[in-house]
Amino acid sequence: MAKILAVLTDIEGTTSSLSFVKDVLFPYSKNKLRSFLDSHWDDERIRAILEELFNKLGKTLSLEETLELLTKWIDEDRKDTVLKEIQGYIWEEGYQKGELMGHIYQDAYKKLKEWHSRGIKLYVFSSGSVKAQKLLFSHTPYGDLTYLFSGYFDTKVGSKKDPRSYETIAKTINIDPDKVLFLSDLEEELDCAKMAGMKTTRLARDCEVQSKHPTVKDFYSIEI
Repeated sequence: MAKILAVLTDIEGTTSSLSFVKDVLFPYSKNKLRSFLDSHWDDERIRAILEELFNKLGKTLSLEETLELLTKWIDEDRKDTVLKEIQGYIWEEGYQKGELMGHIYQDAYKKLKEWHSRGIKLYVFSSGSVKAQKLLFSHTPYGDLTYLFSGYFDTKVGSKKDPRSYETIAKTINIDPDKVLFLSDLEEELDCAKMAGMKTTRLARDCEVQSKHPTVKDFYSIEI
């Protein structure tokens, strides 16, 4: 593999368990959504996020209507920045109360730590908000791991299924795309990263997959 200066990694199904996101984080945000909106409906920071939603919809929603819409979007796994930001605040309260603990595979932790020690820059690109990404990596069984990462990206830079998003990230971190290795469990994301000029590796933790990209079962198998 050509000289890699940076690793850009997905979270869900890559550094962390798919079931943690689907079976822990999503249900938690859904269960806490009503009480969160009740408590924070008039908070300035939350109002700013909700105004973004209302502008997008072209109308103002009541608390009940907002609750209904966001609940529907959680069920649909909608990759909407407003939803992701609200979820981030809900999860923040959960982590602070000790009701949530971020999951990261041991192999991911050890290899990320090794790469960091070797001077390889580490970045995250996830559909979850930057806030949610930092919360997950700051509350793990291995302690606060945010020191490992040089930057975080969410859908504000664009969809993970759009090559332009990866081009934007490469420009932002000021590293040539062919010196960046993107890690994900999803073929379409890897295709887009490759179209942007990045190197790619697919994580297939639970089953064998057909892929156009180098494929590994865990981070231990990734050679840089």
